[in-house]
Amino acid sequence: MKKKLKSLVLCSILSATTVIADESLVAIEGTYGGLNVDSEVVSTGLAKNDNVSLAGGGLKIGAQSDNYRLFLSANYYAASNDDYNYVATYGIELDYLIKLSKSFGVFLGVNGGMANIEQIDTTGIKRTSSDPYFGGAAGINIHVSRSVDFELGGRMLIMDISNTRNDVKYTYNSLASGYASIIFKFKMN
Repeated sequence: MKKKLKSLVLCSILSATTVIADESLVAIEGTYGGLNVDSEVVSTGLAKNDNVSLAGGGLKIGAQSDNYRLFLSANYYAASNDDYNYVATYGIELDYLIKLSKSFGVFLGVNGGMANIEQIDTTGIKRTSSDPYFGGAAGINIHVSRSVDFELGGRMLIMDISNTRNDVKYTYNSLASGYASIIFKFKMN
């Protein structure tokens, strides 16, 4: 039931967006950032904090009107730490566009979705975690041509994903990243 409700909400949002949108969008991005992780031995209270470097790529599809755009996004990250098999996110991004000139603008946005993390900890235990995130984004958008934009931005995803096994608790707190994106625009009739 929960999956059907999510699908219905998503379809409704996309349908409403296409009615008010002027352009369809497809974006490809490269990203670099860090995952903030706490680990704690539950029985002793011994804790530490790590920041795992991530590099990855993503694909976004969406629509845009004069001042707003909506994306469905999926990102996959490879960690610099071999303990992580993958970090992946998928969700929705809503941005407010501020046009400063015909060739340049900025944006402010909110986002939400699901984060999936698979880690093999120091004891060899595989930990698979999946939970919602929410966050924000900001950046600059350069209009290269009528149908192509280049974008530089920053994104912060706030999450509270916990995984406790064998007396060790990992908490994945946030994912902060910078990205560069090429956005292809298609006129809607």
